[in-house]
Amino acid sequence: MNLARVTRCLAVGCVLAAGKGLIGVDGARANSCTAAASRQGKSVLSAIKEVWRGWLDAVLPQTCAACGVWLPGGSVLICEACRLQITADSALPYCWRCGRTLPSAALHEEGCARCRLERHWNVAGVGRVGRYLPALRSLLLGLKYRGRERNAEFLADCLAEVLRRRGWLIELDGLVPVPMHWLRRLQRPCDHAAVLASALSERIGVPVVRLVRRSKHTPSQTTVAAKAARFANVRGCFALPRWYQPPWPKRDLRGRTMCIVDNLMVTGATVHEVAKVLRRAGAKRIYAVVVARPAAPGDPPTAWDPLASGTSVVQPGVFSGAE
Repeated sequence: MNLARVTRCLAVGCVLAAGKGLIGVDGARANSCTAAASRQGKSVLSAIKEVWRGWLDAVLPQTCAACGVWLPGGSVLICEACRLQITADSALPYCWRCGRTLPSAALHEEGCARCRLERHWNVAGVGRVGRYLPALRSLLLGLKYRGRERNAEFLADCLAEVLRRRGWLIELDGLVPVPMHWLRRLQRPCDHAAVLASALSERIGVPVVRLVRRSKHTPSQTTVAAKAARFANVRGCFALPRWYQPPWPKRDLRGRTMCIVDNLMVTGATVHEVAKVLRRAGAKRIYAVVVARPAAPGDPPTAWDPLASGTSVVQPGVFSGAE
């Protein structure tokens, strides 16, 4: 038995698991000690994070991450009004193929009236939490531009519920976050899609697969308005790693069912390009799940109108931090 390994087990065990029988480690228990110490380490880090958040709540009273109203100590991330807005919007019917929120009369087995005329949908289905309404918009912008990774925990809960409703969990083999170019990563506080995918993975037990990379640095989609221009902006931007090339066998994704994870879908251009790369890698079936799917110009009104409840809505076609 490696002496350094036993010493490491002793040191970690003394700090994290005193009283659990890990101090008297012998050669036969060294492997189990390492695994136990690893599990204890993760639990201790989680406990430290919760203590730190509790201390912040005591010193700086918590506010709703979506609307900014004051919340009682020890409460959830968002207020009840924002939670109701998200819950009500997520319950509205939407197209299983493109994710557009539409009246039930406009939805059919083969898709809605709009996506049936669009040839770029190369995924088996799109799941979404809701439209780009104020509550979701604030949570997404806080995560994307301010690095508020705690928002991702609430959004990951919502995404997990979407996957359960769609019945995809039983067949998923991996989650694929939309990759960010390293130059863009220097400009952002976090890789928001990767943070969302990691939090979602912890909740549903499906691993994150970082096989797709962004090979080209292009202007942000937020600066591109026209649909055709958005597709042109991301065309050919994604690729497999250089080491993952034929004749190297495609044993990683061949025959697998993958799910693309992103924060927002406006036209579907980004998801379309990532799905093409996954197809080349051998994926059998590809889904996409996003937090928000904004209403497009010309979409008919839905049964629930947030304006009736006194809530302001981002106008269709005007997006901040989109896709």
